[in-house]
Order: sequence, then structure tokens, then C-alpha cells
Amino acid sequence: MAYNLLAEESGEILGQETFGNLYFPLLFMRVKSEYNKGNYLEAISSAREFISKYNKPDTLLAYTYTYLGNAYYRFDDYDIALDCYFKSKEIHQSIERFDQLAKVIGNIGLIYSKLNNYDQALDYYKEAISLLKHNNLKLDSHDYNQLARLNTRIGNYELASLYLDSARIIAVEQRDYLEEHYSTLSIGLNLYHQGYYEKSKAYYEQALKGYQSIDATDNVLECAQHLALIYIKLKNYDKAIELCQKHLSVAYSTNNLPQVVKIAEKMYQALVAKGNYKEAIFVQQNFQQAKDSIERSQAESNKYKVQMRIEAEKRANENELLKQQKKVDEETIRAQNILLYSIGVGMFLVIVIALLVYRAYLINKRLSAKIQQQSDRLRQLDEAKSRFFANISHDLRTPLTLIMGGIDQVLKSEDLLLTEKAERQLKTAILNGQRIIHLTNEINELIKLEDGKLVTHKKYIDIDKMLKLFVKMFDSMAELKGIHLSYSKSIFDGESVIHIDPFQFEKVLFNLITNALKHTKSGDSVTVALNREYENLVISVIDSGEGIPEQNLPYIFERYYQAPDTTFKTQEGFGIGLALVKEIISKHNATIEVKSKLGQGSEFVICIRRERVPAEEITQLPDLSYSDETMGLFKELDEPIEDKSPVVNISHAIEDTSDKPTVLIVEDHPEVREFIQNIVETKYHVLTAPNGQRALKVLDKETVNLIITDLMMPWFDGFELLEKLKESEKLRKIPALVLSARTSEEDKTKVLSQGVNDFLCKPFNPDELLIRIENLLNRKEIWNNNNEGALFINNQQTLDEIEQSLLKKVEHLILEKIDDPNLSINYLADQIAVSERKFYRMIKKMTDGTPYEFIKEVRMQFANRMLKEKTVSNASEVAKAIGMNNVSHFNTQFKKRFGKAPVEQK
Repeated sequence: MAYNLLAEESGEILGQETFGNLYFPLLFMRVKSEYNKGNYLEAISSAREFISKYNKPDTLLAYTYTYLGNAYYRFDDYDIALDCYFKSKEIHQSIERFDQLAKVIGNIGLIYSKLNNYDQALDYYKEAISLLKHNNLKLDSHDYNQLARLNTRIGNYELASLYLDSARIIAVEQRDYLEEHYSTLSIGLNLYHQGYYEKSKAYYEQALKGYQSIDATDNVLECAQHLALIYIKLKNYDKAIELCQKHLSVAYSTNNLPQVVKIAEKMYQALVAKGNYKEAIFVQQNFQQAKDSIERSQAESNKYKVQMRIEAEKRANENELLKQQKKVDEETIRAQNILLYSIGVGMFLVIVIALLVYRAYLINKRLSAKIQQQSDRLRQLDEAKSRFFANISHDLRTPLTLIMGGIDQVLKSEDLLLTEKAERQLKTAILNGQRIIHLTNEINELIKLEDGKLVTHKKYIDIDKMLKLFVKMFDSMAELKGIHLSYSKSIFDGESVIHIDPFQFEKVLFNLITNALKHTKSGDSVTVALNREYENLVISVIDSGEGIPEQNLPYIFERYYQAPDTTFKTQEGFGIGLALVKEIISKHNATIEVKSKLGQGSEFVICIRRERVPAEEITQLPDLSYSDETMGLFKELDEPIEDKSPVVNISHAIEDTSDKPTVLIVEDHPEVREFIQNIVETKYHVLTAPNGQRALKVLDKETVNLIITDLMMPWFDGFELLEKLKESEKLRKIPALVLSARTSEEDKTKVLSQGVNDFLCKPFNPDELLIRIENLLNRKEIWNNNNEGALFINNQQTLDEIEQSLLKKVEHLILEKIDDPNLSINYLADQIAVSERKFYRMIKKMTDGTPYEFIKEVRMQFANRMLKEKTVSNASEVAKAIGMNNVSHFNTQFKKRFGKAPVEQK
């Protein structure tokens, strides 16, 4: 049943609203009066008259739309009723009458329920409840009951049960006994639909007693006929017959024929089930008479509704015709006025458009010129960059020739006696010089290709044989790395001959295959494939490695582009190889593209035209000279990291290192790792690890006093290692020194925030490295750094809260007087209210150093910060700022602490 929303509220509204005359309030009262009398046709007519004349979107208009919707609901015209409710909803929403808005939304839910659109009905009932809750308004148990009934119908029994519990609680709180008993009955209905007849019976019996207690006769009859059905389901036929007999007389006495029929039907079912067929036939005859009466009454009601609907539509049409006629007259006058204005406006618009077009032309012309200038400038910058790299490549050759020539002469000299270690270091220098020359060659070739100056010597080559030769060459390298390298060729007719420069195309294949092996870990696979696609041959290099992020794919063939997120940093390139590949492929009128998914692998695909030539014109490849030479240059960097290899590489120092501190070097580049090891092992016992993961294994088995780590390493980099050290109670106390080529402020900040004790950039001075190691080992810095403003960069969480607070206070006191050369221990002790002797013991306990050392450390750290932030211009100013009058003494102490003079600090 639709809500009668205006039963109580309309009087209040008329008292609150202010009208210029009494016409509209009286007309509204007529709508209300006719509706309450059941004269729905007259209510519709009056409501439509009100709506057609009243154009103020206020509460009165919203209520009129609601009454109109209620009247159409009585005629079962749900579509029109729904339109009226939506208009009422829009007005209530605009004026923020949320209590009435919630009721109208509930009416909309009721209409959708009548139309069997249960999902829509559920949404609107939920919206009504949510609106009341959000605005702290009185909740309506009826909405919860309707939500429960709808969920029961669609089989959401658990949700229905929750809604019924809420409805029942609200009804009890508001002493709404009718809704309370309706909730109880609905719980029984929910259980009935689930097949829990015994439980359902208890709730129906409770609801029946409740309805009887408040004399709700119609509800008593409805509940009784449902309860009779449950007794039948439970085969308690006597109870069902007794219940029906008792309430059938009540239904007859109140002339409630629909309930007479329903109760008689249940009684008939119970009698038949029990075998009392004679009495069942008698009951059937009685309820058939009632049924016929209902049908006649329904037919008359339907006839009356149809007549009223026709009359309502007739009146609505008449009103509509009058409105249309009035509108036509108004439109005629308006059209005449518009025609006059249109001519003037049209001419004005023509002039404006002409001016806008001309202005757009001028802007476009200037923009085109600007774009052309920017394009020319970018091209000039690109050419300048290429010339710069070409000049650099050329200029590097002269010093490289002198360096490598001098080293080569030293190696070949018979007058010099070199140690094995010195000879190994000189050979490493020669090898790295050759790598630089290889890189300059690639740069020069790339520039020649771009300028069109590189001459290609094309020959007819059987690419099938060339690919097999490549796979054979790289097979041992792949096997060493634990990678499955294979070659696949699809079956097709004809030869696999292409027209290429073998030397240049060899560079392409070498680059693609080495990249695939480089970016694939042990256990994965690399496949070189050859297929035919129409008149072209398709060469694919497929790996199941790390893959390329989607955002990087458009740029990988650009010059000097380096992917920022790659896991493999051991052989991070300079962005030249793939750019060179792209240019060489373009030179051969072929195409190359890449397909990749992060974590799944990559596929580089070359598409080149297949040639048909006699066998004698095909050139046989003797070997792959370029690949063989280049593999030799980078062979040392391709050493695999296997789990079967020893976890710890123990250095063989010249002298016994058993009593010396142990230093763990974590570096992925084998030559750099050996170089650092050669420096450090002269004074310390050295352990090495190629990445963070192996380093953790070393730390798990060995006692380490200091860690030297690189940042960029494969699989498990330095950042991850530092994070693991920070998380471990055991490992966080080991001082860490980062030795990295990454020198950006962002990287330094990230490293220092993770508790690193020192940071040294590559290339570095060996003496400075040893001084920093000595300083870190000599000072066991255990003061805490949870304060972002603190000077110290260690992050050892070894002090309790009281000690942390005390140490921070002392540090703050020193900073307040840092420019005072006479700052004394006595002053600091007085400030924290302890004796000088006790102050000494406290600082010694917390910092493992004397108070004088602590003051000196604060001064040095403050000076280091000032130099890095460039807040002073020279060492003299720094010394004065930290209370040291002797600049020479300051320089000596600073270099001793940080390994470099103040003027060298950046």
C-alpha cells in the first residue's frame, strides 16, 4: 500500500509557507480532501490544475505530486505514479526536506516491487534508510520490513533476517506494535521459504497473538491462513482445521471475502489430507461462492477504475489542449520577436565568426612558425649531441692509446719484475680500456648510420645457418648460467636466404641474444626462432626473463635510453646497443619490434624480405669474428652466480688476518669487487658476496665487523640489503658503508635514512676508503637517530626512551653553544642537574666515548653539514662557527674524521 504522506504534515506546511493569495492553498486542500474521501478522479483533476498553474518548486508542489502519484497508484497506473514520485523526489531533494524525501523514495521502491523489479526496489528502500541515517532522522521500521520481504523473495535469506532484526528493534523502540508484529510474521515467512517449518510456526503463532492483542482483525486473518498452511506442511491437520474453523467465522462476520477464500482453501487442503472428503466438498462449495462474489466485486471495481481512468485522461487531455493553445499563441508572438532579433544577431555573428577565423589563422600561423623553430632547434641539439659524442669518442682514443700502450709495454718489459697481483691489475686495466674503445666504435657507427655515411656490403646469406652458428656459440655461456638456449625453425618451402651485410647483421643478432641472456636468470629459457610470413622471414629472440615495463617499451630503441627499473644492473649499458640495432635494421629495409610483459619475458621480432637466388650466389659464413671478439671483452662480467658455489669467498691476505676485524664486501661487478678486496685485505680480514642475498647468507654464518656495499646489484640490491639489516636485531648494530656510483641527492637521502654510517662515491681514493673504514671501526656509534633533526646518521635502536631523551637534550645543549670554544663538561652537567663525574659515566655508557669525544663529534658533524649545505664559504668560517679558533687544527681533525679536507667536501 502506498504511503499517505500528507495525513499529518500538510497542516504544518500551510502554516509555514507564505502565499500572495489563498487560491493555491485552497486548491491544495481540495486535492487532499478529495483523495482522503476516496474521490481519486477528482483528486487527480485538482492536482493537475494545481501543477499546471503553480510554478514554484517548494514543499507544497512536492506534496501535490505525491498525492497525484498516490491517486494513480490506486488505479494501478504504476508508470504515471512513478513519474509523479520522481518529480516529488527531485523537489524535496532540492529544498533538503530529507524526512519527506525518504518517504517518497520508499514509495518508489513500493512501485518497483509491484512491477516485480525487485533489484530496483531494494536499491530504493536502501537509499531511503541511508538518507534517514545520514541526516540523523527517525528510522522507519516499515522500510526495513519491505527490504526483508524483497530479499526473501529473491532468496537472500540471511540478509532478510538482518533487516528484520533491525525492523523489529526500531518498532519496539517506537512502540509501533503493528510493525513489530509484522516483523515477527516476516521472520516466520523467511524461515518458511527456507523450509524451517517448525521454527516458522513459532513466529507465526507469536505474531497471531500480537495482532489479536491490538485487535488488528485483517492482520489476524492473514496470519491465521499462513499458520494453517504451516500446520499442513507439518501434517498437523487437526490443528490446521481447528485454526481455520475458528477464523473462518471471523472472516465472514467482517465480510472479508478474500480471507474467507484463503482460509477455506487451507481448510479444504487439511480435510483432503486427513481423508474427510465429504466435509472438504462442503467447504469447497462455500469458499467457491465467496470466490465468485470476489470476482464479481473485482470486475465491478476494475470497470469503475477504467471509467475513472478514461475520465481522468479525458480531463487531462482537455487541460493539455488548452495549455497547447495558449502555448501556440505565446509561441507565435515569441517567433515574431525572435525573427527580428535573429536578423540582427545573425549579422553580428557573421562579423564575429569572420574575426575569429582570421584570429585563429594568425594564431595558427604563429604557432606553426614556433613549432618549426622548436623542431629545428631540437634537430640542431640532436646533431650537436651526436657531434659531441663523436668528438668524445675520437678524443678518448688518444689518451686510451697512451694509457694502454704504456701498460702493455710495462707488461712486456723484461726489465721489470711484477708480482702476480700487479700483473692481474694491469691486465684488468687493459681489458677495460678495450671495452671503452668498443663503446666508442659503437657510438661512431651509430652516428655514421644516422648520417648515412656507413657503407654496407650486402651479400646473400642463409640466415638459418647463421642463427644455428649463433646458438652454438652461445650455448656454453647459457649452460654456464643455467639458461636453456634453443633454436627453433618452422617448416616452410624454399631457402631461408636474405640480402644483408653479414658483419652489421651479426652485431644485431649478437646484441639481441646477449641482452636476452643478460636479462634471464638461471632456470629460464631463451629461444631463437625462424619463421616465414608471406614473402618475409621472421627472426625472433624470445626470453622468459624479467620483461620490460610497458611504459618503457616506446623508448628502448632510442639513443642513450636506459630503463630505470631493470633488475639486472651488473652490465647496465649506455643506451647505444638497441639504437644501433634499430638503425642497422632500417638500413636493410627491414623492421624490428618488441613485445614484452613484466615478469613474463620479452620477444624481439625482426621481419626481413626473403630472397630467391641460385645456390652459387649464397655466401658461406666462415665464423662470427665480431661476436667472438666482443664476447672475449665482456667474458669476465658474465660469470654466473650459482647457489652451488661457496657462500663465502675468503681473501688470501699476505699476512695472517685472524685477529683483525672482518669486513664484508658486497659488490656485483667481479673486477670492482676484486679491486676493493685488494685494497682492504692489506689491513683486514675480507669476506665477499656478489649481491645482497648472498651477503645475508654470509652474515648468517660469519661474524662481520663492517659491511661495504654497492647499491645497484642483480636480484637483491643494496637498498634491500640495508632494509634487511635495519629489521634484524642482530645485524642492525653492524656499521655499513655504501660505495656506489649513484651520487644523486635522492639516492644519498634514501641510503642515509636507512641507517647507513657512511657514503663514498665511485671513483674513490683507496686511502680515503681505508680512513673511513678505520673511523667506523674505531667508533662504535650507538646513539640513536629517530629524530629527523639529529646530526648522526646511524640508526641503532639500542637505547631506551629515557637515555634517548637525555642524549638528545645533551646534543641540543651542545648545538646551542657550538660556537663557544669554552664549552665545558661542567656546564653540560649543570644543565641536566647531575654531577660532572656522573655525567661522564652516563655519556660513556651511552656513546662508548668520553664527553669530550662526544662534543667533538657533534662539532665535526655540524661542520660537515654546513659544508654540504654550502652555508659557509671557507674552512675559517666553519671553524669559527663550531668554536675552533685554530683553523689548521680544525682541518687536521676534519680530515682525520671524514677522510678528506674541508675544501674537498661536497
